[in-house]
Amino acid sequence: MTTSQKRMSLFIAVPLLLLFLPLSIYFVDSAMASDKVARNVSIEGTDVSRYSEEEAAEVVDAHADELTSRTISVVINDQTFELDPASVGVEFNRDAAVEEALTMNKGGLSEWVKAFRTEVDVPIYGSIDEDLLAQQITEWEVVAIENPAFEGAVTITNQTATPEYPQPGVAVDRDDAFDQITTAIVEGSTDTIELDVVPSEPTLTDADIDEATERAQTIIDRGVVLTNEEYEFEFVVNSFNTARALSVEVTKGRRGEIAKIDYVMDTGIIEQLAEGQRASLEIEPVDAYWETVVVDDFEEWPENYEITDSPEDDLTEEERAALPEDDTITLVPSKKGTRLDTAKVAEAVQTAVLGDGTGELVLDFTEDPEFTTEDAEAYGELYEVAEFTTYKPGTNRAHNIDLMADTIDQHIVWPGETFSVNEFIGRRTLDKGYKYDCAIVGGVLSCEEDPVNVGGGVSQFGTTIFNAIFFGCYKDVEHQPHSIYFSKYPEGREATLGYPHPDVAFENDTEAPVIIRTSHTPRSITVTFFGNNGGIICDSERSERTGVTSPRTEYRTDPERFVAPGEEYEETKGSRGWSVVVTRRFYDANGNEVREPEEFFWRYSGEKNIILVHPCDPRVGGDGDCPNPVPSVTGMSEADALAALAAAGYTDVAVNYVDVPGPSDRVVSQSHSGTYPEDGTTISISVDSSDDPPPDEDD
Repeated sequence: MTTSQKRMSLFIAVPLLLLFLPLSIYFVDSAMASDKVARNVSIEGTDVSRYSEEEAAEVVDAHADELTSRTISVVINDQTFELDPASVGVEFNRDAAVEEALTMNKGGLSEWVKAFRTEVDVPIYGSIDEDLLAQQITEWEVVAIENPAFEGAVTITNQTATPEYPQPGVAVDRDDAFDQITTAIVEGSTDTIELDVVPSEPTLTDADIDEATERAQTIIDRGVVLTNEEYEFEFVVNSFNTARALSVEVTKGRRGEIAKIDYVMDTGIIEQLAEGQRASLEIEPVDAYWETVVVDDFEEWPENYEITDSPEDDLTEEERAALPEDDTITLVPSKKGTRLDTAKVAEAVQTAVLGDGTGELVLDFTEDPEFTTEDAEAYGELYEVAEFTTYKPGTNRAHNIDLMADTIDQHIVWPGETFSVNEFIGRRTLDKGYKYDCAIVGGVLSCEEDPVNVGGGVSQFGTTIFNAIFFGCYKDVEHQPHSIYFSKYPEGREATLGYPHPDVAFENDTEAPVIIRTSHTPRSITVTFFGNNGGIICDSERSERTGVTSPRTEYRTDPERFVAPGEEYEETKGSRGWSVVVTRRFYDANGNEVREPEEFFWRYSGEKNIILVHPCDPRVGGDGDCPNPVPSVTGMSEADALAALAAAGYTDVAVNYVDVPGPSDRVVSQSHSGTYPEDGTTISISVDSSDDPPPDEDD
């Protein structure tokens, strides 16, 4: 390349280099400051060039804190007041100032170049809460103005709302006051602000105050009622406490606005009331349960069943009319435990006051119950599976049956569990309230007041619940019919109770719980099973009697009842014995057998024919040497009478002499004639001695 060409290239390159050098610097500088404030930018006079967003925000916060910390002096009618900016809710828009600072001098190359010689200052915009400022001005007016404009008021005394009507006066010029105070706070002015006082007319009318008074009285008269339907809880604020807590607040409006009328409840009073009702509004978790209603059918009593009490005496006509026609079962949902938040109650009361006086009682909740609604629903729908009724005579017997029934009533047998009457009830004792009544002891019906007879008669409950088990198709674990058949029970399908055995027990072999319900009237006992056995229906078949035998005869002595030697007294006639088989069959809803039939065999031994005899009778272990009765010796001479008594084995004789009209030396009366007195008994005779010669007399 020639020298002239080199000079030409240099001449071209140098201007290009001078052109691209500033561009290169711009791009490098812009890239380095892309997330920072540009050069020559300040916020309210503070240089924030090359500050990050966080650093710029700190500048704004510092400036705002400085402005907020300055007390503003305000003069009204020569009265000076100090205003803390924070008390009127002053706020500065930090985010807007920072965002504006970050965008300044970033509009391209020209603004970048301009930034080297021109400074940009970003303002911080602020605002105040005009309601708070209006409230502050109103407080100043009370002190500085003798005749302020009065917007009216409603006072409440002794549960009565009374109006105080509006009056004209003077007031601080609100528009001017708002402008001056806002500007002073935002701009950081330290100059004293003098507010103008101008004539003022109230914005409310007498009609407004009358309306407010009427509404306040309505609120007082109706009180407040909060309810929680799920828990059936109620929180009531009566008229007295409503009047205590209620106040009617009249607040001057903002610039040009009408004064506001607010109805405010004192939260402290309401929370105190709520605290007093905490115990009734807080509960522990409640398990789900099944509510059952069992209705006795008073129309289906056995004919000719004699009893003086009427079942209708148990219920009034109104109570009977209110009963459902059939037995029912309803799932009652579970409930979480409740906790009372008094602040929420106060808030709800305030809302109700502004409405119709009613509202929702909002509760906080604790943990779930152990047995939830979902747990219960998992068992499927429950229904009446079986019901059986027997009929009862006898006062003590009915008492014992009813006591056992009431103890078992409402018990739930869960799937897979076995229920035993004896395990659940325990031994029947006088301390538990059971009474003496008849029981079968050794094959004989005994009605003595003996410990074995405490709780007598409860076998009727055993029979009743066994039949509910039978027709409910539940698994029989233990039952035993009576040794003697009683016609009031289903033959072969009945059960007796003793302690610890015989027992009545069954296993809940279904997938749903069994709820045992019992009910009784003066002459009946009913056991009802609610559950879900899969729709199985059970029926009963009874065989003919087999192996019929005559009553067994048993000879006994009874020290309480004397039977003469050689004579007999039939204490019980006895009853026949026989064998019978009861078959339980299992069907589905269509009548098809779904299980193998189940047979229950039983042999009734029958009641013994008890014959009482004298202890000397060989049939009761006597030696046959039976005593003679005391012979009758009335009318005999004394000697003959003593001889006759001695011949019968009675030598211990007491002779009494009496003077009666008639022949002498004859027995006129005696003791134990015709009886069998115990050994060693003295026989008394009375002998007439009236004709005996008189005794010798001395000359």
